[in-house]
Amino acid sequence: MSLKTQTISRGKSQNNFAKQFLTGTATFWFTVAVLGQWIFAFYVATFYGGAAMDGDFMKWNRVLPHGYVEGETMGNLAVALHLLFAVVVMVGGPLQFSSKIRNWAPSFHRWSGRIYVGSAFLISLSGMYMVLTKGTISGFIGDLSVSINGALILLFAFLAIKRAMQKDFNAHQKWVLRLFLAMGGVWFFRIGLMFWLLINNGPVGFDPETFRGPFLVFLGFGQYLIPLALAELYFYSTRTKTSGVKILTSMILLVCTVITAIGTFAATMGMWIPRIS
Repeated sequence: MSLKTQTISRGKSQNNFAKQFLTGTATFWFTVAVLGQWIFAFYVATFYGGAAMDGDFMKWNRVLPHGYVEGETMGNLAVALHLLFAVVVMVGGPLQFSSKIRNWAPSFHRWSGRIYVGSAFLISLSGMYMVLTKGTISGFIGDLSVSINGALILLFAFLAIKRAMQKDFNAHQKWVLRLFLAMGGVWFFRIGLMFWLLINNGPVGFDPETFRGPFLVFLGFGQYLIPLALAELYFYSTRTKTSGVKILTSMILLVCTVITAIGTFAATMGMWIPRIS
């Protein structure tokens, strides 16, 4: 075998490894993220749904400031719809990425996709209404970051539908992934905050009493901008023929998977389980 042939063969082998490594790390992160969101969905359904079934709506205010205000029918309805459809998208959203479901049950995929996108619109609109009428605990900066998140959800949902109608399914899948990441902003915020508190052994970069500070400003926008930036890096890595880029992206995804897992564990043990136990 000539030196040139050996070099080509070695390059192909390295590129195949890089592709497999990238696919594996992306799948690993997605699996950890889905499990984390399902835990959060269980908490939301148990805590808020349980309080609603008991008729104890004031219990919502232990977590959501002004989550329930007696006499404010529209505001309370917006919160209820936001919580209900948050559970729907967190539980059902990952099903949109299953190739087996798409191939074996295309009708189910289409209808569940319509429910998913419809829920995205309702979550975004109800969330933005809550910001306008109730505000966020973080003040103006929090209001701004949540509003931008809501606007991105609306945009991504619209583009996902548009690309599906145009039968551009490759672009459709990318917009659905962006939509999935944008709708996970609330969850990303919580696991990011708990990860930060755990590694610093307490609040650093913000005042826990006023819930203001530079770290919360960073996290308020980073909760969706960072995942979306990583998605764009992943898309670029799948297109490029450079093995080094694929491997670097894979290593970044591995680090993000560790952070996601630790943050989910910290949030589960520190926030969610104590509230429903």
